[in-house]
Amino acid sequence: MEGGSTTLFLVSLGLIVTCVIVITLFIIFVHTMPGKIAEKRGNPQAKAIEITSLLGLLVFPLWMAALVWSYLKPFTVSVAVVEGELSNAPKTNDIIESTDDVLNVSEVTNEQGEV
Repeated sequence: MEGGSTTLFLVSLGLIVTCVIVITLFIIFVHTMPGKIAEKRGNPQAKAIEITSLLGLLVFPLWMAALVWSYLKPFTVSVAVVEGELSNAPKTNDIIESTDDVLNVSEVTNEQGEV
Protein backbone atom coordinates (compact mmCIF):
# COMPACT_ATOMS: atom_id res chain seq x y z
CA MET A 1 0.00 0.00 0.00
CA GLU A 2 1.10 3.50 -0.67
CA GLY A 3 1.57 6.09 2.08
CA GLY A 4 -1.82 7.75 1.56
CA SER A 5 -3.82 4.53 1.40
CA THR A 6 -2.26 3.18 4.62
CA THR A 7 -3.30 6.30 6.49
CA LEU A 8 -6.78 6.13 4.99
CA PHE A 9 -7.04 2.46 5.98
CA LEU A 10 -5.99 3.15 9.58
CA VAL A 11 -8.41 6.10 9.92
CA SER A 12 -11.32 4.10 8.52
CA LEU A 13 -10.46 1.11 10.74
CA GLY A 14 -10.33 3.43 13.76
CA LEU A 15 -13.73 4.91 12.87
CA ILE A 16 -15.28 1.46 12.45
CA VAL A 17 -13.92 0.25 15.81
CA THR A 18 -15.07 3.47 17.50
CA CYS A 19 -18.57 3.14 16.02
CA VAL A 20 -18.82 -0.49 17.15
CA ILE A 21 -17.79 0.48 20.70
CA VAL A 22 -20.21 3.44 20.84
CA ILE A 23 -23.12 1.37 19.51
CA THR A 24 -22.38 -1.44 21.99
CA LEU A 25 -22.25 1.00 24.92
CA PHE A 26 -25.50 2.63 23.78
CA ILE A 27 -27.27 -0.74 23.60
CA ILE A 28 -26.05 -1.64 27.09
CA PHE A 29 -27.13 1.79 28.39
CA VAL A 30 -30.62 1.39 26.93
CA HIS A 31 -30.97 -2.14 28.31
CA THR A 32 -30.07 -1.02 31.85
CA MET A 33 -32.62 1.82 31.86
CA PRO A 34 -35.59 -0.17 33.29
CA GLY A 35 -33.53 -1.14 36.34
CA LYS A 36 -32.45 2.45 36.88
CA ILE A 37 -36.02 3.70 36.47
CA ALA A 38 -37.30 1.15 39.01
CA GLU A 39 -34.58 2.07 41.47
CA LYS A 40 -35.30 5.78 41.07
CA ARG A 41 -39.02 5.18 41.69
CA GLY A 42 -38.25 3.16 44.84
CA ASN A 43 -39.52 -0.14 43.49
CA PRO A 44 -38.51 -2.97 45.87
CA GLN A 45 -38.14 -5.30 42.87
CA ALA A 46 -35.50 -3.11 41.18
CA LYS A 47 -32.83 -5.82 41.08
CA ALA A 48 -35.18 -8.33 39.48
CA ILE A 49 -36.19 -5.72 36.92
CA GLU A 50 -32.54 -4.98 36.19
CA ILE A 51 -31.75 -8.65 35.64
CA THR A 52 -34.81 -9.07 33.41
CA SER A 53 -33.81 -6.05 31.34
CA LEU A 54 -30.29 -7.40 30.89
CA LEU A 55 -31.73 -10.75 29.82
CA GLY A 56 -33.53 -8.65 27.23
CA LEU A 57 -30.20 -8.47 25.41
CA LEU A 58 -30.82 -12.10 24.48
CA VAL A 59 -34.63 -12.07 24.25
CA PHE A 60 -35.98 -8.62 23.36
CA PRO A 61 -39.55 -9.07 24.76
CA LEU A 62 -38.01 -9.46 28.22
CA TRP A 63 -36.63 -5.93 27.94
CA MET A 64 -40.07 -4.59 27.00
CA ALA A 65 -41.62 -6.46 29.95
CA ALA A 66 -38.97 -5.04 32.29
CA LEU A 67 -39.68 -1.52 31.03
CA VAL A 68 -43.40 -1.89 31.73
CA TRP A 69 -42.65 -3.58 35.07
CA SER A 70 -40.43 -0.67 36.15
CA TYR A 71 -43.35 1.75 35.83
CA LEU A 72 -45.89 -0.44 37.65
CA LYS A 73 -46.63 0.24 41.28
CA PRO A 74 -45.76 -2.91 43.24
CA PHE A 75 -48.53 -4.35 45.37
CA THR A 76 -48.00 -6.12 48.63
CA VAL A 77 -50.16 -8.52 50.57
CA SER A 78 -50.15 -7.90 54.29
CA VAL A 79 -49.85 -10.98 56.45
CA ALA A 80 -50.61 -10.78 60.16
CA VAL A 81 -48.12 -12.50 62.42
CA VAL A 82 -49.46 -13.56 65.81
CA GLU A 83 -47.05 -14.93 68.41
CA GLY A 84 -44.43 -15.70 65.79
CA GLU A 85 -46.81 -17.68 63.56
CA LEU A 86 -48.89 -16.70 60.58
CA SER A 87 -52.47 -16.14 61.63
CA ASN A 88 -53.96 -18.16 58.77
CA ALA A 89 -51.61 -21.13 59.19
CA PRO A 90 -53.06 -24.18 60.97
CA LYS A 91 -51.71 -24.80 64.43
CA THR A 92 -50.44 -28.24 65.37
CA ASN A 93 -53.26 -28.82 67.84
CA ASP A 94 -55.86 -27.96 65.17
CA ILE A 95 -54.92 -30.96 63.04
CA ILE A 96 -57.53 -33.72 63.06
CA GLU A 97 -56.03 -36.76 64.72
CA SER A 98 -58.96 -39.15 64.68
CA THR A 99 -61.68 -40.08 62.23
CA ASP A 100 -64.37 -39.30 64.82
CA ASP A 101 -63.99 -35.59 64.10
CA VAL A 102 -64.47 -36.02 60.35
CA LEU A 103 -68.03 -35.60 59.02
CA ASN A 104 -69.27 -37.50 56.03
CA VAL A 105 -70.67 -35.43 53.19
CA SER A 106 -74.01 -37.19 53.58
CA GLU A 107 -74.28 -35.95 57.17
CA VAL A 108 -73.86 -32.28 56.25
CA THR A 109 -77.21 -30.80 55.26
CA ASN A 110 -78.76 -27.37 55.26
CA GLU A 111 -82.09 -26.41 56.81
CA GLN A 112 -84.15 -27.79 53.87
CA GLY A 113 -82.47 -31.17 54.13
CA GLU A 114 -80.41 -30.71 50.97
CA VAL A 115 -76.83 -31.73 50.73
